[in-house]
Formats: sequence, C-alpha cells, structure tokens
Amino acid sequence: MNILYDYQTFRNRFGGIARYHYELSKGLFNIGDENEIATLFTQNEYLLKDSLYRVWTPLGHKDFKGRYKLTNLIETLNRCYSIERIKNNKFDIFHPTYYNPYFIKYLKKPFVITVHDFVHEKYDPMRVEDIANKRLLIEKANKIIAISENTKKDIIEYYNTPKDKIQVIYHGIHKAPTIYIKNNYGAYILFVGDRNGYKNFRIFLKAAAILLNNNQNLRLICTGNPFSEEECELIRSYGIIERVIQKSANDLELNSLYKHALVFVYPSLYEGFGMPILEAFSNNCPICISNTSCFPEIAQEAALYFDPFSVDSIASTIEKVMYNKELKNELIKLGRKRAESFSWEETLKKTQSLYHEIR
Repeated sequence: MNILYDYQTFRNRFGGIARYHYELSKGLFNIGDENEIATLFTQNEYLLKDSLYRVWTPLGHKDFKGRYKLTNLIETLNRCYSIERIKNNKFDIFHPTYYNPYFIKYLKKPFVITVHDFVHEKYDPMRVEDIANKRLLIEKANKIIAISENTKKDIIEYYNTPKDKIQVIYHGIHKAPTIYIKNNYGAYILFVGDRNGYKNFRIFLKAAAILLNNNQNLRLICTGNPFSEEECELIRSYGIIERVIQKSANDLELNSLYKHALVFVYPSLYEGFGMPILEAFSNNCPICISNTSCFPEIAQEAALYFDPFSVDSIASTIEKVMYNKELKNELIKLGRKRAESFSWEETLKKTQSLYHEIR
C-alpha cells in the first residue's frame, strides 16, 4: 500500500500536527509500506533531521530582507510538486496534512482527513476561509480521523457528520528518554506552548504570580515564542519579571524541563488532544490541568484538575501538588501508568487498518 502525504503542515518548523504526520510516515517506512511526503523544501525539524527524507531548507531560521517573498515562492513550488504527485496517481490513499482543498480537482483516489481540533470554530470565527475549507474536506473525505472522542463530538455537533464516517485514533508517545540535561533553574512551575487567547495564559499568569510572590525561590518557565512587550509589561506589573523565564526548547531540553519541574500546568480552555499531557507523563512530571474539553478523557485520574476561569482554583491546585510530596508522587505514578495506554505503534496500527478499509 502506498500513502501520499502533502506539504502543508511541513511548512512549520515544529508543531503537533507536523509531528503526527511525521510519525505516521516514518512508521509506515519501518513496517515496509511505501509512502511519500510531497514536499521539496521545508524548515521542519523532524524531516530535516531524518535521513529518510530528501528535503532541503533554503531559508534557515533567521529573518532577512525578502524572506516573506521567498516563503511564498517556496509555498507555490511545494504545492505544484504535490499537485504533480497527485496527478501521477501512483498511490493508493491520499492523506492531506492540513485543510487547504487545493487537491480536490486533481484527486482520483480516496482520501483521509485528520481533524485535530475546533479552535477556529470556537474561538476565531473570523477565520471564515479556513473554517469553510475544513468543512469541505470533512464532507468530501472518505474517512475522518478524530484525535479524541471530544473532537469526534465536535465534528458531529458542528457539521452533522455521520458517526460511522469518523474513527477516533489517539496520538502516541515514545518511551521515556534516558538522557536529561541538568537542572540549572532551581524550583519552577512549567508552562508549555502558545500563549494566545484560548490558551488562557493571562489568568494562569495571575495565579502563578500569587505563588511566586509567596515563595521568592520559585520560578516560572515558559517554552514557546519570546514574550511580547505586552506580556513583559504584565509580568513586570506582578513584580516577578526576574523569575519568569522564556525558553525556546528542542526535544531534549523540553523533556528535561518536564523532568525537573515541580509541576506542569496546562490551563487551556480547549484542546483537541493535549499532547503535552503525555509528554509530562512520559517524563515523570506531575500535572495540573483544566477540567474542560478533552483533558479528563486523556489524563483521567492521573492529573489534578482546576477551573480555568478561576485564579484561586488554579493557584490552590498548583500549590497542593508543589507542597504535598505524597500527592506529587502519586500523580507521577498514575501518569506513568496512563502513558502506557498511548503509543505511536498503536496509532499506526489503527491508521493503517483505516487506510486498508477505504483502499
């Protein structure tokens, strides 16, 4: 069986969606099935670091004059290459890696679409074109993969999609790393990922400030993009600017941050799956998370939950874990056990079965 993936998500350097499609592609290679990621140029770290993929990055990661125009040119070249591979028709199943429907008029084979979340529909309805594209692909796909039962519920609720067209297939997680970087930060709370809108960073930061102001030895580490001027001003207003650290972390650094954290906090109002939950479990990190969307489905009893709209609820829940060694160790134990329910091998097995079903 031959699966064709396209270029769309691999325009990004990192990201959960790119990681998901990379894991599927590499998994198929490992079990002997043929597949191709139809992209020529990429800045995606997963593809660039793997010798299986013959790709090239003409951009690097530094900003320069003309970068925007060159990025658009590369996008056009990658799309043309994807269209060429689709027209060649030398594959069994097409699995687009995002929601642009450019391929519809060229495609003669079945296709599968993975729906990761409903962030735009719930929190950014002005993204009219993106939402319309997603609806179109959900309607036309032969099968839909939902990454959680919560996401399946959203697909049915928003688009009235037949239940039997949707299959829930969870993401996986690799076994715990054996190598970590030494902790040079002391005691800290960990926040991972984007900080916009529905990620609920502002309310979380207010709760974290209470804890940091009560304990002068405590820090907050945030991975992801550098803080904006507005975020810096907010942090400064809470009197904690010297103890809030932003870090752009690679996989080894991120695993180490989980490993040494007093607690990982996930205050998001909504997620389709919540990959950082599994990352924390895998690295023996206790977690405090919102009591919303998919979180109880994925973490079950291996987390302590809070009301993400309440500063007091967030602060008191974090405090319980930080200062109760017995509770902390119990959450770590339950997290390790829960992580055993998720593997990329199982994700691949179920996805491969779905491919065969519609071939």
